[in-house]
Amino acid sequence: MKTKSLLLFFFSVVLTSGIRSEIKLPAIVGDHMVLQQNTKVGLWGWAIENKEVTVRCSWDHTTYTTTAGNDGKWALQIGTPSAGGPYEIIISDGKETKIKDILIGEVWLCSGQSNMEMPMSGFGNGEYVEDAQKFITQANPARPLRMAQLERVYSTVPLEDCKTKWMTNNPEAVSRISATAYFFADYVQKTLDIPVGIIVTSWGGSNVETWIDEPTLKKTFPDMDFSILKNEDEYKKRPNQTPTLLYNAMIMPVKNYTVKGVIWYQGESNIGNYRQYPALQKAMVGLWRESFANPDMAYYFTQIAPYRYSGVDNRESAFLQESQLKSMHEIENAGMAVTVDVGDDISIHPAKKREVGERLAYWALGKTYGLPVKYKSPSYQSMETEDGKIIVHFDECNGGLHNRLGRAASITGFEIAGEDKIFHPAEALLRRDKGSRAIEVSHPDVKKPMAVRYCFKNHQPGYLYDNNGLPLTPFRTDDWEN
Repeated sequence: MKTKSLLLFFFSVVLTSGIRSEIKLPAIVGDHMVLQQNTKVGLWGWAIENKEVTVRCSWDHTTYTTTAGNDGKWALQIGTPSAGGPYEIIISDGKETKIKDILIGEVWLCSGQSNMEMPMSGFGNGEYVEDAQKFITQANPARPLRMAQLERVYSTVPLEDCKTKWMTNNPEAVSRISATAYFFADYVQKTLDIPVGIIVTSWGGSNVETWIDEPTLKKTFPDMDFSILKNEDEYKKRPNQTPTLLYNAMIMPVKNYTVKGVIWYQGESNIGNYRQYPALQKAMVGLWRESFANPDMAYYFTQIAPYRYSGVDNRESAFLQESQLKSMHEIENAGMAVTVDVGDDISIHPAKKREVGERLAYWALGKTYGLPVKYKSPSYQSMETEDGKIIVHFDECNGGLHNRLGRAASITGFEIAGEDKIFHPAEALLRRDKGSRAIEVSHPDVKKPMAVRYCFKNHQPGYLYDNNGLPLTPFRTDDWEN
């Protein structure tokens, strides 16, 4: 019996050693992945403790060497060439592991709540994505566009790995990937004509607080309550609404993966605390830039689209949109895609995701890659009163403003108020004598106008555009409480 026990112990040691001698890689590092070009990218994993690990890259045949720590963890920075591929990487600690079909190009992280999560195939119940069928059926695996989507998971402590895999541009994969992220990647890839990879990490209904770690939240808002993190029965009911949980589980596992920038579509779940949103968003961006060791990482986000919420004419989402605009001005290397024209009053998940993805792509192509593309939407600049009217001046009006409803049609969406702070639907006229960069706003009952608002409601579509088809950003000239 003793001999049999010894033999069983011997074989278990052999088998365990055999398993541990194999390199283990995180899920985000694998076949079909895209690595960021012309930089040093992170590569990491697990091996036998204190074992030498070698990494050999087929693009330059360079061999990198490191040693696994006492915990078996190892990490390297490897140099990448200009865009191209496919390539291979061979990793060994005595037994080789090969990563195949690697492309070198541009990599973007795509995150947020349900409007980022919404797949190309839609959510069902009538919530579909315009143009999706064409893009799904025409998806070609040979095209250098790759996707990785993290499974939804949460954690009270930082995780080291996630569940995902890189997918080629095939119809099945495209149908399941985020529509906003895919349209972004599609436009960037076609324009740059190089490989593009997207990493999608999103969860419907998530607030911004869940994407931020506890130390950062405590520093930003010292009075924030974290007691829910000690009550599993409570936080498991709404993990996507609990501080830190998604940062720990859906950002930390990929923080060593080198990305060019982030696109973000979120905000609907923070309408109730819109006053705190600029500070929260700024804190999140700072944390992510630190986590990815990229202090100037590009950050382009989406202004939430019109939707009725508590009522079409109410304004709670308008205040959140205003906070998002404020965030754009407070965060370095950030930009915002305006969506005032693509909302849906009966669906919080508008079908026009292509416009959103492409407007985010304009920011990346113009601001990050330096292409001659217009990416900033027209925005409010200043106002002056003149003969009982208000003249509003605008910035970033390439070719002036134009009414999509037609030159002879009324301009909708403007309101005007006097000293009583009561807003009235306003008559608005383009001042062509000012190059259509100004609008005259008035109402017969407002003799001494003081303030103007544009599309400052839950659902007020805007139809003013510049010559590039970018919509005028919603705004207000007052700072009155709702």
